[in-house]
Amino acid sequence: MLRSAGRPYVCWRCLSQCPNGLRSSFSSPPPHSLKGRHNYSTSPENLPQGSFGKTHIPTSLPKTSPTVDKRPIRERLQEWVTINDPEREVIPIVPDLTFWNSVTNSSTRPQSTGSTELDNFKSDPVGMVDTVEHITAEDTEVAIVGNKAHAPGDLVEMKQPGSRTPLFAVYLGYFGERYHFYTNTGRWVISLGFSALFSVSKFVTTDELRPVLALIPPKATADDYEDLRKRDKGPGRDVGAHLINKMKKFVSLADEAFQTSLNSLDRARSLVSDGKRTKYLSLFELADLLLPASLKNGSTFPPHVLYAVHTALLRNDFVFRPLSPSADCHRKDHIFEILPYQDFMMINRVALMIREYIHIMAKTSGNMLSSDLSNTAFSTFILKARQVVLANREKRAWTSYGILAPTAGVTIEIGEWSRKHLEFIRFLEWWASYDLFEDSSHFHADGALILRALDLYEGADLNQSCAWTFLQELGMIPPWEIPSRYRVRFPEVKIQSGDGLVREIPDRIEDSTRPDVADGARRDWADAPVFCIDAPSTVLIDDGISLERTDKPDEFWIHVHTADPASGIRPNSELARFLELIPENIYLPGHFQAMLPNDLSLDNSGDYKSTSLVEQYSLASDRPALTFSAKINEKGDMLEYKIEPGTLHNVKYLDPRDVAEFCNDPPPPPASDQTLVVGQPPKNLDLAPSRPMMLAQDLDEKSKEDLLILHRLSQALRGKRLEKGAWPIFLPGASITVAFEDVPIQQEGSKVLPADPYIKVGYDAFNGASVVTNTMVLAGEIAARWSSDRQIPLPYRRDAESENNTKLFEYATQEIYPLLEKGISPSGAQRQELTRLTGGIEISTEPGRYFMLGLDMYAKATSPLRRFSDLIVHWQIHAALAHERTVNRRIDPQTDNLNDILPFTAETLPNTLSLLRMRERMARTLSRGTQEWMLMALVRAWQFEGTAPKRMSFTVDARWKQGVSGRIDLFDLSAILSVDGIDGLVLLKDIKVGDKFDVELADINVHARSIFVKALKYYANTQA
Repeated sequence: MLRSAGRPYVCWRCLSQCPNGLRSSFSSPPPHSLKGRHNYSTSPENLPQGSFGKTHIPTSLPKTSPTVDKRPIRERLQEWVTINDPEREVIPIVPDLTFWNSVTNSSTRPQSTGSTELDNFKSDPVGMVDTVEHITAEDTEVAIVGNKAHAPGDLVEMKQPGSRTPLFAVYLGYFGERYHFYTNTGRWVISLGFSALFSVSKFVTTDELRPVLALIPPKATADDYEDLRKRDKGPGRDVGAHLINKMKKFVSLADEAFQTSLNSLDRARSLVSDGKRTKYLSLFELADLLLPASLKNGSTFPPHVLYAVHTALLRNDFVFRPLSPSADCHRKDHIFEILPYQDFMMINRVALMIREYIHIMAKTSGNMLSSDLSNTAFSTFILKARQVVLANREKRAWTSYGILAPTAGVTIEIGEWSRKHLEFIRFLEWWASYDLFEDSSHFHADGALILRALDLYEGADLNQSCAWTFLQELGMIPPWEIPSRYRVRFPEVKIQSGDGLVREIPDRIEDSTRPDVADGARRDWADAPVFCIDAPSTVLIDDGISLERTDKPDEFWIHVHTADPASGIRPNSELARFLELIPENIYLPGHFQAMLPNDLSLDNSGDYKSTSLVEQYSLASDRPALTFSAKINEKGDMLEYKIEPGTLHNVKYLDPRDVAEFCNDPPPPPASDQTLVVGQPPKNLDLAPSRPMMLAQDLDEKSKEDLLILHRLSQALRGKRLEKGAWPIFLPGASITVAFEDVPIQQEGSKVLPADPYIKVGYDAFNGASVVTNTMVLAGEIAARWSSDRQIPLPYRRDAESENNTKLFEYATQEIYPLLEKGISPSGAQRQELTRLTGGIEISTEPGRYFMLGLDMYAKATSPLRRFSDLIVHWQIHAALAHERTVNRRIDPQTDNLNDILPFTAETLPNTLSLLRMRERMARTLSRGTQEWMLMALVRAWQFEGTAPKRMSFTVDARWKQGVSGRIDLFDLSAILSVDGIDGLVLLKDIKVGDKFDVELADINVHARSIFVKALKYYANTQA
């Protein structure tokens, strides 16, 4: 509402209807009043003499005008609402910045007020990888992917939400459940999480950080830190002047480098991008293309020069996307995705067509003629899309939860689209699915304008989640599609909607194969029983174990037999490059993706199709194997080790649960009995195993004894590793089962969709049979030791900084492991401290300590059919073994030229590992993308099946301007309690971290991965 002095309030709706705005609402002032505005004391204008004198001196105060209301403004506004807006329709003002949204208006409303709200950086990854490593049961053969952690003293560039200006800061560390930084503006900043756009490791020393850290209490609470910052009690500009100057000098040097190569850096898009093909280049490679060699220090560019390239790239909206910003700009896995020029032109064509439509709408006051509608591609697309959606809504309802209403199966219309119409659909896919636009990109407005023109989503926020639902209603993506599948894009791999990942299969696979490199040298394992212990549903069998007795009753050989595809697949072949693109199996429920597809085979002439490669190398009788062997005594000491190729004959398939029970494994940690089930299980949920399974009790007596001895020795090995600080126990996490009735069937102009999938969310405490876990780790140790003895470069897994770190051992064994023994998961701060002490896990060509496994060296080696890094290990070992057979002696690094022996040398392997590291992290991120399935199940249970919990407990993690964030006690899901959800139950300023609420569900969005709750009761944290 607007108001003129002494006049009534005017509703903004009424004001907008006036042709002349505010002035038309009031009568025009008389001419003399306008003239009187210029009667100043200095004016030379003559006034009548009668205007002065004693007779004109007032004898009393002027009377108050009866039109002036002296009541408080709040009361007057309330009265106005009662009279003029009796229905009290409230239209909330959209905030410029909310902590649960990613899109910000930093073009016309940049957030530059210095608000502490800006300091809470997004913890979502900047690229396409997780920024935080998770420790799970899989990590015993350790699925923790190589990732060097940020360390105090690193220089990081971060993007504040809602701000156009990146923030430069020195990372101070993680303590008090918060990340701490000292910025180039002299401010102490804390945050729940962060994802660095650019990093320089070891930018400042520990001594340089000490004056700043001395003013920050290390063990305060998050609320205490906020209070200190508000009262300016933390480190200021004076104490951190040396850090500010160092950062200022870095930026100044980067600016100089930028100016030196201004011409090429400004033309980066045209110089680097391809016309039609997406390219993937590291920051190093881009610098080589764009900068003169004179800027190098020796053979590499210094960090400030790389930063100049980095800033130039990110100025190009849409074209350059970081895939995996690393913890150090000098690492070669700092990769950019460079989209083709034709995609850039298509995006701009769509934006232009939308602008033309808006222009016509403005000229016609929104009343477009039918001729106008038929004359623009955008208008015809809107009309056709609206027709398809409305027809499909008769069969399947729309919801605001990021999914469509579930059905028991339905046939939907998908229509036929012209090339220009497909451009609009492609634009919406990129906007809603692929996350290709920056938070502040103007293309967000174009996406919203398309949704507004459709006029199908009244009352909904016209954002990316709404566009995702629109694509579901068009039939472009299934209603149960997982958004995170599109946000992680492997180089040279396409995402197939509702299905898997597509790679270009080599034309002639036989050209990538070779005769058995170990032919004539394989050990015949005769009748030795080999135990392959995998779940009945497992199709690919790539490891097994066996026992061999010695002359001494307390010494035995443990043999770990692994599948041997490296003996028949050429390294550096087309097939090898095909496998490298997806470097490990991805276990996302409903979207399993194999590194080596089951149907990939050699093509023979004629109609006969050869056996698939998986069938050819999966462990079975009369199949090849590469065996890692160690002589172990009853104390768990490794006395000898060796590696040899062989052929298996007596393979026995066992169920790990049955083996764990037979070997009397200790019970797993207690797991929650929470479950959430939606949909009906399909008939094919439990398929019969593809191989003959047997029970451990049905083994012959010698095999039973072998299995029990293997278990006893594996426990002794584990005890040795525990003495060195190995992670002792893995707590159960959420387990998700997804099953479909059938795949969608596409017909002419329509698509037949089956019933929505059956989803079961629960906890599974079973971590596998310990005899398997411990012997697989043993095989990785053997591979590392055998190769290290010969100085063979491998993808060794190692800690970045834990060599001889006694503090690490004390912290892990005294602070974290006692909690695990009690079934308590370590806090985020404890995990961060452990990561700081180890430096994170990295892949290196040189061996090193792996603290969490309790090993001096380790390399994954037992799954060459599932992991590309294991295949590299096998290729290297086979090459070394073949040479040793030729020269009839062990390799001597001093006399033998390893570059002539090995397929991957110390010079070439680091380049392979840099990309492998990035791809593994992307695969791990995708495998963990189960949150959408959980949210999908929760929406269906809440809105359609009525089985969701009515009341839950919510624990506060952080307080924000518009509410608080935290976790609910349902599978530990993140949730948001906004000010509206608090509903006056308690003042926002009085809520502390650790406080609890009883809550009920208020809103869920699968696409946005958000849960909003409503408070029912408040419990202050009395232990704070």
